Amino acid sequence: MEQFLGLPPDGSAHGPAIDHLIGLVHWLMLVLFVGWGAFYIFTLIRFRKSRNPKANYAGVKSHFSNYLEVGVLVIEVLLLVGFSIPLWSKRVDQFPPEKDATVVKVVAEQFAWNIHYPGPDGKFGKTSPNLIDADNPLGLDRNDPDAKDDITSANNLNLPVDKPVIVYLSTKDVIHSFNLPAYRVKQDVIPGMSIPLWFTPTKTTAAIQEELRKKYSVLDVMKKIAKVSLPSMTKVAVKRGMNMDEQMMMQDVTDSSGTMILAKGEHLDTTNTAKLADAGVAEVSARSMANLEKFVTMEEYKDTAGATLVAKGEALTEETVSKLMTVGMNDVSARPAANMDAFVVMEPYNDRSGSPLAAKGDAVSEELLNKLAEAGVGEIDIAPATPTEIACAQLCGLGHFRMRGYMTVQSPEEFKQWFDQQEAALLPQSTSTDSTVAAPTDSSAVK
Repeated sequence: MEQFLGLPPDGSAHGPAIDHLIGLVHWLMLVLFVGWGAFYIFTLIRFRKSRNPKANYAGVKSHFSNYLEVGVLVIEVLLLVGFSIPLWSKRVDQFPPEKDATVVKVVAEQFAWNIHYPGPDGKFGKTSPNLIDADNPLGLDRNDPDAKDDITSANNLNLPVDKPVIVYLSTKDVIHSFNLPAYRVKQDVIPGMSIPLWFTPTKTTAAIQEELRKKYSVLDVMKKIAKVSLPSMTKVAVKRGMNMDEQMMMQDVTDSSGTMILAKGEHLDTTNTAKLADAGVAEVSARSMANLEKFVTMEEYKDTAGATLVAKGEALTEETVSKLMTVGMNDVSARPAANMDAFVVMEPYNDRSGSPLAAKGDAVSEELLNKLAEAGVGEIDIAPATPTEIACAQLCGLGHFRMRGYMTVQSPEEFKQWFDQQEAALLPQSTSTDSTVAAPTDSSAVK
């Protein structure tokens, strides 16, 4: 069903029940779509004008459609009573004991997820709105004894696998929606409320990443290499009030004292043409916007002195285009950007001499794709770099697209190592580096 509906891999204990319910709902919708569609077509044909030239105000006397409606109602009641309500009830009523779970607070804001773990004492420290600032978004009072060992982070939630997790959700501003697609968790976060949810992750992030592994053709990317024309540079007559904001300056313009009026790269909009007219400038060198940011260069380009002007693999930004035009380039060898930075390679790759090109986990950058092509690597294994993200499923403002967090589910050993590192970072430097602290002599005292 995951593959059929395009769902992400499931990594939670309750996920199969969720997916089963989603499947049942989709099957019902498919049956309704086909059934009512067929019934509609039947009525169009059965009661067409040529067959029924005179209107019959008695209409259809059969109760078949009523039976169908009752049948649909019964199925929907079964879905609710037999599947949805019991599943929902289990998620809200049967919370595991906190002593057996990983307990964490998540505080949402525009536009970030603030994560708060209790320290080894298992107690959350006090927070206060008066203490909230850029360095302390949670307003955690570090003077509180319970807060001294608390761990905080932004947009990074670490959890151990195969252990229940209890998350207390709250928000500092508007409604957000805490969404973990790979773990079948989604809960709206309401201002003024602390809303608990729980789930048990059964797959690590690395395991889900392996499930999402796929082949990617480097050859297909390189087949798109072509000559891309650059805009031409022209002389533009300057007049007060003219608006040519699609034209970019190709020279610096200064007044008689050497003070900069307009710099190379600025646009000839109304304000800038007025500045030029005031300075008595009648003509400037300019060019139209290239709009080639979606392309990357496939050759290295140098200036007259032999210095590298544009490296291979650079994006054709407006600045890059201007550099190329200053050395007389009319076109360049380029290809559309692959835009695969959100993926990583899942295997190490070497060049023909055996030297490493990429290690497992390296981002699939434009530079790496070029290196792989030069080494004759035609196909690579890739996977999403962050397959277990925290998404906001609520339109929470104009910056909503930036509200993305990252969840990492690890083995218990990896989680403990991460937790210990976070705790060590909280220790004063004098304590963590003090070599005069005596080690316990009784081995039974070491836990």
